[in-house]
Amino acid sequence: MKITHIILTTFLFCTIIFAETEVTKISFKQTSAFDDDDLINIIHSEEDEEFEPRLIKLDQILLNNYFRKNGYLLVEVSDSLFFSRNRKEVQIKYIIDPGPRYYYGGVKFEGVKELSETKLEEHFEGIEIGSPFDESVVIEARKGVENEYYNKGKPFANVTSDYRFEQDSLVFAFLQIEENQTIYIKKIQYFGLKLVKKFLIRRELEIKKGDVYNREAMEKSQQNIYGTGLFRFARLEIDPISDDPQNVVLKIVVQERDAKWIGANFGIGHEQFYGSTGEITLQGGHRNIFGTARAASVHITPSFLYEFENNKIINAENKIAFKFVEPWIGNTRTPGIFQISYHQYRLPSSGDFNLLQTSFEIHHTFFNDIEISGTISAKFLDELDTDSIKVDLTGIQSGQAEIYSISTYAKRDTRPNLFNPTKGSLTDFSLSFSQSNSTNETNRFFTAVASWSRYQPWRITFGRNKLHWTLASRIKSGAIFEVGKNKSIPISERFYAGGATTVRGYSEQLLGPVASFDSDGHIDASTGGKLLMLANVEARIPLFWLLVGEVFVDAGRVWPDISSFKYEHIRYTTGLGIAILTPLGPVRVDYGYKLNKRPIDADNYAIHLGIYFAF
Repeated sequence: MKITHIILTTFLFCTIIFAETEVTKISFKQTSAFDDDDLINIIHSEEDEEFEPRLIKLDQILLNNYFRKNGYLLVEVSDSLFFSRNRKEVQIKYIIDPGPRYYYGGVKFEGVKELSETKLEEHFEGIEIGSPFDESVVIEARKGVENEYYNKGKPFANVTSDYRFEQDSLVFAFLQIEENQTIYIKKIQYFGLKLVKKFLIRRELEIKKGDVYNREAMEKSQQNIYGTGLFRFARLEIDPISDDPQNVVLKIVVQERDAKWIGANFGIGHEQFYGSTGEITLQGGHRNIFGTARAASVHITPSFLYEFENNKIINAENKIAFKFVEPWIGNTRTPGIFQISYHQYRLPSSGDFNLLQTSFEIHHTFFNDIEISGTISAKFLDELDTDSIKVDLTGIQSGQAEIYSISTYAKRDTRPNLFNPTKGSLTDFSLSFSQSNSTNETNRFFTAVASWSRYQPWRITFGRNKLHWTLASRIKSGAIFEVGKNKSIPISERFYAGGATTVRGYSEQLLGPVASFDSDGHIDASTGGKLLMLANVEARIPLFWLLVGEVFVDAGRVWPDISSFKYEHIRYTTGLGIAILTPLGPVRVDYGYKLNKRPIDADNYAIHLGIYFAF
């Protein structure tokens, strides 16, 4: 019992002492090619911060791994702590014995019979001869060799690696390979099916009966099966046939989801009229009509926007929609979506209108990151509160309109993380032809929109610290071209700028042609326009926990016609923001300041609440 008390007392005493101890200096004793500034950014202990004993072991592991990745395979790392007399301060010294440095000499194979050594060597081409030896890179290359066999019908191939040292410092990777039997899929069995028909799974398979085994095709098939939305669980496995070693049975085990569903959820939305909104959706439907994987659903969605200027919540849109999905068109994995919806728009800075819309869209994905879609749609627009859209300012007549469109859209998205991208890019382009019919006239017009967004790591050295920021940038433009003499474009088809996702510092929609002024002569409503130009640059700075800071510069404008474009009309803003990363995506507050304010603008700034980053 006394020993237990002594241990607990000692532990509590050390905890109290160390909790009040500050790290005043971190140094390194080593003879490698790296300087102290390189090493300080690897460890987790920091100068002028509280001393945490648990980090010492972690720092040793991090340093050991860093040296091994750079060719020091025999590195040894130890530490030495120097406390002040009152134990309020501590200096940490890491003692590193790097040992000799080794370099990659090449790769050699043994046991290759059916595959080409030249093909296998391609997996090692990314490792430069004479570069510092990094075992982790060699292991990845070896996995590539394994996959080469697994995708050529040899799931039982055995690839082992060893290292041979030559000329004191050169390391050669030596791969011993047992190729074993080539395997074929003799038959396919299904387990767990209830309402879903077998052909629905069969058409999703990238591997068929009689094919040679291919692990990549197996994994893609599993992804396709999950992608139908019909299953909670799906697994593909092979079962050897005892008297036929060259053939196997492919077993597909699934667990179906309930065909009928109903639910409610909170989410986010974005509209060109008013930016980001909060949405409450009540929905329900059937995901497997008559066992064919066709789906039908109904969605009721009110959307809400918080308006800072008036300190109130606006019910900006109400929508009810019916959707029908045909998952395969033209015997390809190309879904077709028929939808009919009714919208009530109550815009904060423009005329109100109702919209009845029906559309049919087909959508196909190529190479995982390229998507192409085509849509035929009809819209029936009913503009309300006609006094809010002044004909003498805009030349636009209010009233009912019918809009028929055919459009195509293409997108290439290489962002690994859609919510908080730190690398990659997004490029998209859309082109549509529309005809609008109003009470007095018919107008035909083309609409083209193109945008490019890039996200790149931005490393900044500040003293001995390296900061990991993200530099995000975007350019976007759009234009409407009329065919014929009529120039009236329905308000739902025009461009708008200003707000949380375009040019911050301007209220939603209010950077463009004027619809009306308030009593002080300031713009309070916009009509939208036919030419849009935007440019944004933003630094995203991790702060602590889940908080991210933003520093941005925005520029842009909407013009009533293409012919009215002038460079001096472009407006510039700058500002700061802060975002918190949530499971629904970043939630942010931005402060934007106008750099070249117009006389008709009421304020020098605007505050925006947004969900997701601006772009």
